[in-house]
Amino acid sequence: MKTVLPLQKIAFFIILGTILLLPLFFLPVTSEYYDFNKNALLIISSSLLLIILTVSFVADKQVRIVRSPLTMPLFFLLAAWVVSAFLRTPNRFDAFFDPGQTGTVIALVIFFYSAINLVRSKRELELLALFTVLSGVLLSVLGILWASNLLPQVLPWEFLKSPVWSPTGSPITSMVFILSLIPFLIIMLVREKPGTKKALGILVAILLTVLSSGLIAYRIFKPGSAFRPVFLSQNTSWAIAMRALEVSPLFGTGPATYVSSFTRFRPISYNLTPTWALRFTSSSNYYLQLLTTVGLTGLVVYLFLVYKTVQLFSRALRSSSESPVKLLAITSTSTALILFALQLFLYPTLSLLFLLIAMLVIATLAFKHLGSSLVHEANIDIVAASDTGARTPILPWVFLGGAVLFLVPALYQFGRVYAAETLFSKALVFAAANEGRQTYDTLISAMRLNPYKDSYRLAYSQTNLLLANSAATKKDLTADERNTITQLIQQSIREAKNAVAVNPNKASNLENLAAVYRNLLNLAEGADVWALASYRQAAVLDPVNPNITINMGGILYAQKNYDEAIRLFQHAVDLKPNHANAYYNLSAAYREKGDFKNALVNMQSVVGLIDRNSPDYERAVSELEELRRRAGETTAAQPQGPLPAGTELEGPSPLPSPIISPPIELPEELGPETTSSPAPTTGTPTPAPTTTPTVQ
Repeated sequence: MKTVLPLQKIAFFIILGTILLLPLFFLPVTSEYYDFNKNALLIISSSLLLIILTVSFVADKQVRIVRSPLTMPLFFLLAAWVVSAFLRTPNRFDAFFDPGQTGTVIALVIFFYSAINLVRSKRELELLALFTVLSGVLLSVLGILWASNLLPQVLPWEFLKSPVWSPTGSPITSMVFILSLIPFLIIMLVREKPGTKKALGILVAILLTVLSSGLIAYRIFKPGSAFRPVFLSQNTSWAIAMRALEVSPLFGTGPATYVSSFTRFRPISYNLTPTWALRFTSSSNYYLQLLTTVGLTGLVVYLFLVYKTVQLFSRALRSSSESPVKLLAITSTSTALILFALQLFLYPTLSLLFLLIAMLVIATLAFKHLGSSLVHEANIDIVAASDTGARTPILPWVFLGGAVLFLVPALYQFGRVYAAETLFSKALVFAAANEGRQTYDTLISAMRLNPYKDSYRLAYSQTNLLLANSAATKKDLTADERNTITQLIQQSIREAKNAVAVNPNKASNLENLAAVYRNLLNLAEGADVWALASYRQAAVLDPVNPNITINMGGILYAQKNYDEAIRLFQHAVDLKPNHANAYYNLSAAYREKGDFKNALVNMQSVVGLIDRNSPDYERAVSELEELRRRAGETTAAQPQGPLPAGTELEGPSPLPSPIISPPIELPEELGPETTSSPAPTTGTPTPAPTTTPTVQ
């Protein structure tokens, strides 16, 4: 017992610190400052709590745990996420280490179980509630400073000047976090005697939270605001979820796969919305997100958790106890239900999920101290008897051994993931400063630490491609320089293919591979054929994307295969009937074929669709008049140059002339895979080369 008490106190301070700091915590040392580092804090805190809890079992020589109505729903929820990650997600590293995914759920459940067993007294429970509110109050103060533009003047950091900065990672998250605590504070205020210091403190907290949420809402949602958030519509989210159920009803498409589900399953009607060019990584609400990624199993278990929380709230209201703890039971369960309700309208970030777990912890402990039969302590015992009759409890050692066996490899892998992310952040800084060599070397180091992150592979691929294109502009290349360019090109292709191998269900990875091949048209022989094959594979994973179809048609146009180009451009028009660029490309293909009548018809559609104030409008009108003039002529039209970059209209281009003569010949193994829908892989992708070309 003497050992247990200090351990319990240490655990309690870890719990308090995590509750206070997590919504406010961020570090500008990774490429994503906020949720990634909050996830790291949560994982470290939960790991420490699990070790302390299991060590206390050994010190007590018994496993004594708190049983709650929320215990089984949370356990089954964790199981659903883990099973779905192993069975459905092609990239399990993303499933377990990305914020908000399976690893986060595991850490949240560990935090819940540890907290309800390590927080013992009523005083500790009251401090838990106080620190939860204090976290919201501090967030409110930061929100007021941000909304009034005072924060960048107080602190010198450049990222604070962002018009959408928030310590939670999103002003919307901060606003929802603060608003969720207002009912909690109001109920506390009603039960306090007027004029007391505690009542005054609660009133000040309410005023700060109301003012902060109001200022944030005004700055984001005021008319003409450029910071208004964009959400996926409920109808589109529902359609995606229903299609995902057809593929895998029980366990969904897998954690960390929503963007793949979005590209694969979104309805064609989405192309008529203003956000048609965006790819969403989350659903319009959390319940449809669960249904899509974790399936019916995950959704049903989560609804079971909601149901159990409703039961606790009802029991708290009907309790005849006069204890002040009853108020905590009411406020915590009501706040949890508010958070559950808000999840019908938005996808919760890690800060909001943690607030929900904190409220469930407070509710469980409140019922425990109320003496409710719903929450009670129970002993679990397995003993070994010796020949002398001595009985040795072995279950505490089983729990401790299991915790160590789980945490050691998990924390080792997470440490590598975190270190890789810091290196990737440094590589981005080097790239912004146009430091090619440092970018190149740092990306290699990041990939060695975490070879399963497709974004690192993509960045390394693009870096090699940029270096190759830069080196190829030099006249009179030597044999060594030509060899360096060849190696850079091969590495660019190899890493683009590795990104596909790491996450084969992600359409953007195949688009990147196709873009790499396309950018090599003036360097490598046969790159156009490989680019076309990669775009076709991307179209399988993103079948209603008109831009992929336009890119395929553009390559066929460059090959002077005008009939096939026309077919694809027409398909792009069918996918998005108001896509001016699709009509523009279709008109260009008809023009090159010599069919000026159809070219004229489609150019008329272009003129009717683009904005009259657009810089493209005058050119479109000019080309329309030219087609009207040629419509009665029989001579072939002369090819026109592509439109300037950055315009709304971008026409197809002929194959560029090689800038290296003779063109570089690439080995066949650098071509795309022949399968149209890559199968999930669990193997390690090809590592970064040990011998690297000379990079200036």
